[in-house]
Amino acid sequence: MEFSILSDEISLDIKEAFEHGAAMGFRKYEIRCIDDYEHRVPYFNPGREQFLQEQVDSGAIEVTALTPGVFKIDLSDPALVRKELDETLPLSCEMAVRLKAPTIIVFGFMRGLGSERSEAISLLKEAAQIVKRYHLNLAIENEPGSFCDTGAATAAIVEEIDMDHVGINWDPANALTSGEVPYPIGYERVLPHLQNMHIKDCIPIPPDKWENRLVGDGGVNWIGQLQAVIRDQKLPFLTIETHVFPVLESTREELRRLKIYLETIKQLDQA
Repeated sequence: MEFSILSDEISLDIKEAFEHGAAMGFRKYEIRCIDDYEHRVPYFNPGREQFLQEQVDSGAIEVTALTPGVFKIDLSDPALVRKELDETLPLSCEMAVRLKAPTIIVFGFMRGLGSERSEAISLLKEAAQIVKRYHLNLAIENEPGSFCDTGAATAAIVEEIDMDHVGINWDPANALTSGEVPYPIGYERVLPHLQNMHIKDCIPIPPDKWENRLVGDGGVNWIGQLQAVIRDQKLPFLTIETHVFPVLESTREELRRLKIYLETIKQLDQA
């Protein structure tokens, strides 16, 4: 199983991210933020996309997905919703085409005052039509507090949208935070719609908070989840989203642990 990684989980300096990433064996990258967390797809500083393009064209890297962060909002601000649909999403799609990235990752709108599930689905259908024009996949990520928080909730919405290019970016840690047992319960629901998967872990901090952790230090059954996703052969790679600071050192340790997990799974399968 090959790993991809969000470049900003190595460094916000994109050149540094690719240098360290290459040393760790990465050549597949999901792109989110460059330079700082305020400059997210598609709104990069001048020259950054050109550098990405050069790396893609040379074959040094492959961009697996773009994640502009759209629809991580409630529906109380119609102007912002329209801006994300009419500007941010199309610009992200145009960038994805240039960078040969097959997938755009979005969220499922946050529950909030005045937010209705039916309206969220209608807007996601509109987003799906936009993405379809660019011949890309739309992967909805399960996110705590959104209409797509658990695997079950996300699968139900994807099934209501009912479009071949619309699927799920599965985040087991986010499902755990949302009160679902990620594996096997959440995974069984998302499996038919699985397009991408983020690897991170988390742990509850009583009474009502959660903190991100390295795999093995949280509550996700990563041995079982990895064993299942390898067995089911739905994905050609898995994407590391460390989410623990300092990012470079934490990602190195995350990768070390994941390699041990893969070796353990190999031995279990041979037993």
